[in-house]
Amino acid sequence: MKITRMELLTANQSGRIYVFVKLHTDEGIWGVGEPSCVGKEQAVMGALRDLEGYFLGTDPFQIERLWGYIYGTVIWRGGAVLIAALSGVEHALWDIQGKALGLPVWELLGGPVRDRVEVYAWIHGTTPESYAEDAQQRLEEGFRTVKFTPFEFTGLGFNLAEGKRAEARVRAVRQAVGDEIGIAIDGHGVLNPVKAVEMAKRIEPYGILFYEEPVLPAHTDALAEVRRQCRIPVATGERLFGRYAFRELLVKQAVDVIQADVGNAGGILEVYKIAAMAEAFYVSMAPHNPWSPLSTAISLHLDAATQNFLIQEIPTAGSHPDRSRLLKEQIERPHEGYLEIPSGPGWGVELDEDYIRSIQWQPGAPRRPWIPLRPDGGLVHT
Repeated sequence: MKITRMELLTANQSGRIYVFVKLHTDEGIWGVGEPSCVGKEQAVMGALRDLEGYFLGTDPFQIERLWGYIYGTVIWRGGAVLIAALSGVEHALWDIQGKALGLPVWELLGGPVRDRVEVYAWIHGTTPESYAEDAQQRLEEGFRTVKFTPFEFTGLGFNLAEGKRAEARVRAVRQAVGDEIGIAIDGHGVLNPVKAVEMAKRIEPYGILFYEEPVLPAHTDALAEVRRQCRIPVATGERLFGRYAFRELLVKQAVDVIQADVGNAGGILEVYKIAAMAEAFYVSMAPHNPWSPLSTAISLHLDAATQNFLIQEIPTAGSHPDRSRLLKEQIERPHEGYLEIPSGPGWGVELDEDYIRSIQWQPGAPRRPWIPLRPDGGLVHT
């Protein structure tokens, strides 16, 4: 079997852009993947075309060899865009292999270590009451864990009133959902170490599953210091790619929960390796996933085969009403906080290409990005 062609598919759901890569073979089997780098979609598509010569005419079963060729023989190796493109190609190779063998990808990774996957979704709001109402909505949708950002993008100094407002939001959600429901908090990297620790003291009494990006992960020593002072598990990883970026986090004991992303960290096998490395440090895995239902399916295969898996992010809250139409299968409806693991060959799901082509993204005028600013007009450190 040889790879004969790469096809790129794009979808635009009211400004939310998705890119998919489809690899064809001479035996009529194809595989799909999703390279994920929000806001850099044209760059990712260009990177995929740059990489095309590495895999056309090659054996799609040689995933490790092809991954090494693409990553290791480029002088300018690494980088978010290149690794996102490589992730999408890697996904498609696994999909081809699973379909050719008639097996789900989780079977190729060593078989399942669980029967279903625990998941969480975001809640949104402004006031304590609105956050609590949205949390109740997630429970009605079948989730049993929620995540949100109670902090304000006000600056680097700690303000007592701001701290009390953040605590009020967390307290309202806890009171609304009860003690059995998980609550995770995302700092989005907007706090500095002192402010992150002060905020941790505020939210600690409410039973927090993890404290995501209390500070940016680029300064590992600062993150490690926050972790030493907090009594809440610290999580990070969505902005990092490749196993080497996670080594220092683990060695310096800066993290409790790794949030690597199958769409931008190097693919499913790379994240599986990161998870195995983390397991040796008693660190668990909660994969990042704000992308399409295809990335959800790929993540579920990873979760099924990962021993130190904690919980999976599902980005359905506030999503486009036709989000589920990107796949022919509906896989993102949890029951009692869990999703079923796809059982068909490859990813066990199929893109709805007719629907995707009906909303094809046509790059045109430059899109104006959202630039988060503090009250003084300074940049929020995200």
